[in-house]
This record gives sequence, structure tokens and C-alpha cells, in this order.
Amino acid sequence: MTTSRRSFIRSASALGVAAALPGWACTQSTAHKPLKLLVLGGTGFIGPHEIRYAQSRGHKVTMFNRGKTAPDMFPDVEALIGDRDDQLDALKGRDWDAVIDNSGFYPRHVRLSAELLKGHVGQYLFVSSISAYAESLRLEDDEFTAEYAVMDDPTDESGSIYDATYGPRKALCEQEVTKIFGDQAINVRPGIITGTGDPTERLRHWLVRMQAGNEILVPGQEDLPVQYIDAVDMCAWMVRLLEDGNGTGPYNAVGAEEPYRARPLLEGLRDATGSKSTLTWVDWDWIREQTAEEPNYGPWYGAGPIPIMQVNNDRAMAAGLTFRPIADTAKDMIAELSPDYVPARRQSGFDAETEAALLLKWHAEQS
Repeated sequence: MTTSRRSFIRSASALGVAAALPGWACTQSTAHKPLKLLVLGGTGFIGPHEIRYAQSRGHKVTMFNRGKTAPDMFPDVEALIGDRDDQLDALKGRDWDAVIDNSGFYPRHVRLSAELLKGHVGQYLFVSSISAYAESLRLEDDEFTAEYAVMDDPTDESGSIYDATYGPRKALCEQEVTKIFGDQAINVRPGIITGTGDPTERLRHWLVRMQAGNEILVPGQEDLPVQYIDAVDMCAWMVRLLEDGNGTGPYNAVGAEEPYRARPLLEGLRDATGSKSTLTWVDWDWIREQTAEEPNYGPWYGAGPIPIMQVNNDRAMAAGLTFRPIADTAKDMIAELSPDYVPARRQSGFDAETEAALLLKWHAEQS
């Protein structure tokens, strides 16, 4: 990021900058030829955003998946049924302009699909993760200077796809795509993804609490950096990247233009909802003295604030990545909530009784 841009950002609030950015400025119809796009996955979290946006741009989309998750979501989209684990026959003998690989978690699976599609697609866009970076990641690193995470046995496919091997496996998947597709390979590395359809409670649980209008306990530092990306922004940008045909190599898909800080982020969400809630910041060490329970508050706690919440996104922005205002993300997420929605406990903070007791004691000790 240039010095002038950083100076501008520091002179304004994080939310004000986000609101000033032309989030959808690049999404208007432009001169581009309709593409034939293959989406590996398609009905999970980010796939629907990609497909809807691609359709709005006049592209023809084909999905390849197992047909088990929301099989009726896109009745007007061609659906090929198969499995990443050596059941790829439905892809044979077909040609597409580009493929978006959302569902690659094991390098062997990615190698199989990449080898089969080589010569039958122009570009291979793999959705990776900033978890592909090693723990040695530094604030000054970019896509080319940061080291990959590694695992003892690269062939190990045991355990959950989201266990400690998730990052190293994503790194190995990237390497397979690059080895096979060369400069036609695009490796997109998102950080925390949120927005409509988010299966976690990273932002949603705050929005639900704010709608209630009560006092809310917020643990930790008010200036803690918070970096996430709205799935709408990321997926639209990936489609445009394929339209341009010039994308190559790795991109850190994180945003906004500079990481938010915890207080202005939550205050911005509150203002966007019109909530009357008050936010009370409580020290984590004090909380730990009061209770053995330590819930995972999103979107930053449990992810590690530095440097994983301050990843450089200059290259992606230079390639057209833009960001909508945080208020738009909040309003979209609220609109999809059912009236009786209850956040999942794993990432939704303390239960109401525990939180009320903690707040009462905190205020008593501060007075």
C-alpha cells in the first residue's frame, strides 16, 4: 500500500473510508465476452455468490459437485454430479473458459481435477486461504515473500479438513495448481469471509444482539485489528478477474482497504442496525478470573490478531478488488435472519445470564 494511501486512511475513521469506497463501481456491465465457467462446488457458502454474479454478467455456469448440499438451489444451472475423489468422469470431454475451485482441500484431489482440466479450461482459479502461510508470517510480507505452511506428511488425508493441517494442505493444493497451469493459475487467499450465507457467527451474533438493544459485553482490546472480507465483494471480484483474463499467481483477498479496529467496527455495525445497544469493553484477564468459560467471540478472537489480521492486500486491490460499506454487509445479513434466529453457542459469546452477571460485577468494581 502506498504511503499516500496509508496517510489518507489514518486521517479518517476506518468506517468512513469503507463507506467512501466505490464498492460496486466495477460491477456495472462492461465490455466483456460471455464466459463458460465451471464451478467446483457451488452450493455452499461462497459458490452461490459466484454463480449469481456470473449469471448477472451474462456468463454460462456449470456446477460440479456431489449433489448433496442444496441440490435444487440453481435449477437453471447445469449440474454435473461426481466426487473430487477420483470420480471426475462427468468433466471429461468438456471445455470451459475458466474454472473456480471452491472445494479443493486435499492436494491429491486438486491434482486430479487440474490434470484432467488442463487443455480444457483457460484459467484455473483456486480458492485457498491465508492459513496457507506459515506461522513465521510478518506484517511486511506479501504474497511472494511469505513462507508456506508445511506438514510432516504431505500425503496425509486423515482427520477433519478444518483441523491443524488445513493451512498446509491449502498450500500444497496451490502448488499443484501452479505446477500444472503455470501462469494460467490463480490462487486466491481469503482471510475471514463473512456476509450473507456465512455459516459462522463471526459477525451475525453481534447483529442479533444489537437488534435486541441491550447492553453488550465486548471482551478484549478496543483497538484490536480486525480483517475480514464480504463474500459478495470477493466473489464478484473473482469473476471479474476471470473476465479480464490477466490475473495470474497469488492474491490476498482480504479487506477492507486497511484492517478495521474492533471499536469502530462494532460501533459501525450498531449504527447500521439503528440499535440502541451500549457496548461495554471488558478486559479478557478479568473475565478469565470470573469464569472458566472462554467463548470464541468473532470475528477476531481465536484467529490471532497479528499478523493474520493485518495481511497485505495491495496486489488484489490493484487487480480490481473493491469493498462495499460495512453498513451494506450488516443490512444484508440482518435481512436474511428469521425472526426467531438464535446464534450458535460456539461463537456467540456468553449466555444471557452469565453476561448480565459479569456486566453487573464489572460495573460495580469500576464505580
